[in-house]
Amino acid sequence: MRVLIDTSVWVDHFRTGNDALANLIERDLALTHPLVVGEIACGTLPAPHVQTLASIGLLQPCKQANLSEVMEFIEREKLYGLGCGLVDMSLLASTLITPGAELWTLDKRLTDLAGRFGIAHRPTLH
Repeated sequence: MRVLIDTSVWVDHFRTGNDALANLIERDLALTHPLVVGEIACGTLPAPHVQTLASIGLLQPCKQANLSEVMEFIEREKLYGLGCGLVDMSLLASTLITPGAELWTLDKRLTDLAGRFGIAHRPTLH
């Protein structure tokens, strides 16, 4: 099981640390997506900024759903008006086309949608 890490999980990790995320990274099970890297680049990162982005960029990429695939997915599954934006929908669609992948987010609406499709990652708490 590999896990696509949403921006919200990274932000939480940068603020307070997250052992579950560190464990996934150590085991090479954390996946990334260019839109997540882009969102992270817009925020406040641990210094040095460039090194943090480069380190995240070394993670395995998930398969990427293109815009037309995401738009078709939104329409087919009637995912409009649910409080999730294009980046969220792109991550959801990309996770679904990445074999054996789950999506880990701290966003409740996106977690609910990932659960609907059976791909929500719920780390075990120790």
